[in-house]
Amino acid sequence: MRKLGVVHVVDDNADIRKMLAMVLESQGYTVHVHEGGAAYLRAAPTQAPHAMLLDVRMPGMSGLELHAKIKESGNDIPVIFMSGESQPHETQAAGNSGAVHFLWKPFNTREMLDVLEKSLAANTPK
Repeated sequence: MRKLGVVHVVDDNADIRKMLAMVLESQGYTVHVHEGGAAYLRAAPTQAPHAMLLDVRMPGMSGLELHAKIKESGNDIPVIFMSGESQPHETQAAGNSGAVHFLWKPFNTREMLDVLEKSLAANTPK
């Protein structure tokens, strides 16, 4: 099967990481899972095409804080926020952060795959 790109899944919930990895790998994506922002920052960088599914609320470093650090470093990885319990100020901050999309958990798998496909296509080197 042809690999479609790399997807980083950053979520503190091990069950969500496992489920998303299974779904994405079955669709042909290479998946890297991270239990939080610090784990992602310690991991080896990847090259485009790549994208990130990023939980908004996590202990330690929030998804919003990680996204800000990623942008400060010059990394242009497309970020798709996901959350099941964000407050209005968090969803507004996510929307204003330059993320490509926001998914409410539980989300529709087809919607997630469509957003990832578009994000990876836009992030593919020419």
